[in-house]
Amino acid sequence: MKSTATLSFILALFLTGNMPAYAEDMDMSGMDMSAHHHAQAAETEAVGVVDEINAAKGTVTISHEAIKSLGWPAMTMDFTVQDKKMLGKLAKGKKINFSFIQQHGDYLITKVR
Repeated sequence: MKSTATLSFILALFLTGNMPAYAEDMDMSGMDMSAHHHAQAAETEAVGVVDEINAAKGTVTISHEAIKSLGWPAMTMDFTVQDKKMLGKLAKGKKINFSFIQQHGDYLITKVR
């Protein structure tokens, strides 16, 4: 029983020790790595009402309608503005049409109409 456990342990060490070397040898030069980046950067159109504005952080809390293209229900969430000058177009309680992208885990407003 001990020899089987020892053999299993040695085999596991051998396999996990060689995995990084295997990954380094993989040729990924033909793979399109930009497709994932472009999918995240696609602009989404939305309609919502401004609940709060934090000018210091450049963020806006918006209660937005359902966004069918993303499968999102209506909800309230925080967005970061791409340019703090956009904050001049916003006021608490104002209904807005806006575009946003997902970037580095944040939702970034790119346009306000």
